[in-house]
Amino acid sequence: MTLTAFFLIFLSVFLHAGWNFLSKVGRPSFAFYGLMALTSTCLMSPFLLFFDVGLGEMSPRFWLLLLCSGVSELLYEQGLCRAYRRCDISLAYPMVRALPVLLVAVVTILFGIGKTPGPMALTGMLVVMVGCLLMPLRRLTDFRISAYVNPALGAMLLAAVGTTGYTVLDSLALAELIAAGKSSRLLCCCAYLCMIEFQIAVGIFVYVWRHPREQVEFRRIFLKSFHPHLAGIFSAGAYILVLLAMGFVTNVSYIQAFRQMSLPLGVLAGILILKESHPPVKLAGIALVVGGLLLTSL
Repeated sequence: MTLTAFFLIFLSVFLHAGWNFLSKVGRPSFAFYGLMALTSTCLMSPFLLFFDVGLGEMSPRFWLLLLCSGVSELLYEQGLCRAYRRCDISLAYPMVRALPVLLVAVVTILFGIGKTPGPMALTGMLVVMVGCLLMPLRRLTDFRISAYVNPALGAMLLAAVGTTGYTVLDSLALAELIAAGKSSRLLCCCAYLCMIEFQIAVGIFVYVWRHPREQVEFRRIFLKSFHPHLAGIFSAGAYILVLLAMGFVTNVSYIQAFRQMSLPLGVLAGILILKESHPPVKLAGIALVVGGLLLTSL
């Protein structure tokens, strides 16, 4: 892994943790995520001008994958918003990042998508699962079913299901787009991201239009707060940096491994800046999640 790749991933990690932190401190709302998606769409839209693919020639399967990915993204945004409203970012952020590792593995194995994870990866996923079970607890004696049946964890699971959906669907749709076009992979990815972010923005603003509480929140932050726009810039920037880093590594697994540095950053931001509680069991769970993700990536 070159120094250039490390620097690009290191910066993307800060941007990813940064936009999540901004959405937490900026009073999580669907209006916030709508403005964030709109900002990302505007940033990515110039790439469509140089995109050498006739979108009208794409197969119906591609458009179905794109639509379903957009729906999955909306589920993710809804779950993330509800999770940040109900609990600490030092709990929600690592849980929402870690659970999809398990769910994506289950989906890909069940449907025969890609290569089956090896023993090392499966061991890492088991470690992640144990860490996820520990994080919501204040002490080990609290371990019982009732500790996991609450709206906050339900919201995190919804976000994880959404992440699982768009991860699998995007991999299939993007492969079709790259195979059909003459443009570079980077340009294809950026154009695809623009289409996804546009769907998210439309879907969220329809929701905002139908809910008075979200309309009030929209009026509170529109052109009055820079947080959603900065979060949108951070989100799009993190994605582009990861794509750029892929050209400076011999194996993309390095990128996946180093991206997990965002987990401790999100946790530390919650603990040090927002003064969130951090009992030893929670810290142990977070450490297991990070270790398990690194083991899975490697």
